[in-house]
Amino acid sequence: MHTTAVKEDFECQMKCMEKDRCRSVNIHISESDGSRLCELNNSTRETKAGDFKQKKGSVYHGPIKASCTDVLNGRNGKAKSGQCHPGYKGIRCQTPKGGFNHNLSGHSCKEIRDANPLLKDGEYWIDLEKNGSLIKVYCDMTTDGGGWLLVSNVVVDEPSSRLYSSESSYREIGNCLNKNILLTTNAMKELRTQLSFTQLRFHCTKQQGRTFHVTTAANSTGEAVVQFFSGQRDTRPNACGSFMRMKDDTSKLAGECSRWSSWGAFSGGERFKVVAYVNGKYHWLFDNPGGLRWECDDYISSEFFGLSTGDFWKVFVR
Repeated sequence: MHTTAVKEDFECQMKCMEKDRCRSVNIHISESDGSRLCELNNSTRETKAGDFKQKKGSVYHGPIKASCTDVLNGRNGKAKSGQCHPGYKGIRCQTPKGGFNHNLSGHSCKEIRDANPLLKDGEYWIDLEKNGSLIKVYCDMTTDGGGWLLVSNVVVDEPSSRLYSSESSYREIGNCLNKNILLTTNAMKELRTQLSFTQLRFHCTKQQGRTFHVTTAANSTGEAVVQFFSGQRDTRPNACGSFMRMKDDTSKLAGECSRWSSWGAFSGGERFKVVAYVNGKYHWLFDNPGGLRWECDDYISSEFFGLSTGDFWKVFVR
């Protein structure tokens, strides 16, 4: 239909909303300078599936819900009070600060990934409460099908400074890249009321040691693990049969589920501090901030690997 240069993805979507015949858009992003070329289409990938082709550096958006009830009737006019959909405001029902024009937005990383299969790992805006109160979060869009939301992240910056904070608000996931955080059990419980995630992924690595990297299984045993770390049950769930090892997992812990028997160590408010362990052998364990025991498939009194810059412990949900 029409091709034009735009500054942001949302600008392209708005141009489509202004055209009666527009049904979808393609946005081509230049690798050299990040400039965007907006292409309006009079069909969708559902109505013309044969025309839909993957193209590196391009993003497809399907039919777009108008943000204002009369956006097409009064394209240059002002909206009357109360005519904006939830999460939109202003005289033309434009998105509030931090909306679609801040990259792609959706309810979850998985929702964004499902709509745009070629997206890369990075920061995206999500609307957990579905009220326009967006959070900029980190999404892993490539591992095991992608769509993973980072909810706890501890990365070693300086090995002698072993610091992190336990956060009681799930909205702190927006700071996962800015500081070392572990969500508390209550925060995870609240998060699950907003986002019905069904899987957890645990990933830790020490450069001088090994990598523990597993996802919970899509079965009742895996669901029990999700419930335990989300504070929906206090009984420690069985380990064997509850998880799948990722390709880069080199841990001894994941290979000996019968010896660690059950996930976690206690039913308190900071369950991510001890995710799993074989007693006196292989642990995922955090001491209190500043403490010496930062363990990833090791144990301080047995086989213990020192910390290196870049070592990490990460928890994702999907």
